[in-house]
Amino acid sequence: MKSKIWTGLAVAVTLIVSACSPNTTASDAPLFVPAVDYADFTAAPGCTADVPDATYRACLDPRALYAAAVESAQAADNPLMVIWGFEECPYCKKFAAEEMNPENPRTIADFVTNTLSKSQRESLPNNGSDFQISVLHVHVRAPEGASLAEALGVTDIARERGWHRVWSPFVSFTRPGSNTFVAQTQFQQGEKPCNYVDDFAISLQQLNYIPADESKDRPMCAAA
Repeated sequence: MKSKIWTGLAVAVTLIVSACSPNTTASDAPLFVPAVDYADFTAAPGCTADVPDATYRACLDPRALYAAAVESAQAADNPLMVIWGFEECPYCKKFAAEEMNPENPRTIADFVTNTLSKSQRESLPNNGSDFQISVLHVHVRAPEGASLAEALGVTDIARERGWHRVWSPFVSFTRPGSNTFVAQTQFQQGEKPCNYVDDFAISLQQLNYIPADESKDRPMCAAA
């Protein structure tokens, strides 16, 4: 009888410990989540530039989109990734197919397990198992989108790197609740990360979401 009692207690303790232990398994949920619902915004009167279900909306006020995206990302405690592009941009479509494909989304598990080092994973709440990045697309070729890029300093960064305007897609990261703003990573002698996921990770380091870790190998390629 005593052995049965002790066995029952052991099982109960195991169940309690399991229930109270933090979830350390990265999720298969999507890494990227929309920062805003475009349906919540009203198009400029008479504007017909946008095709149905456009990714980059020329008819919506980008400043209103950006302000709402910052607010929603802050509420979710997510970094905000802004993708500056336009609907007809072939490289924007390539980027979307590789990184933002809703039919085959990049998962939290993939990013946290394969792109972050052990120390970086452990720096995130729950070992990054529910870490997500809020995403906003801004039409940078529309006048108001170009104006927002100018105001935020994105255009200045492009000029410093030899471009007369923001190239597409251009990826920037913002940490809501602070003035920290970083843009697509470039290194000395025109190098850049070969893989976008490494670019994302380095941007998160620059935002102090995760610590830098030089032990993590991130291949570099010549910038185009």
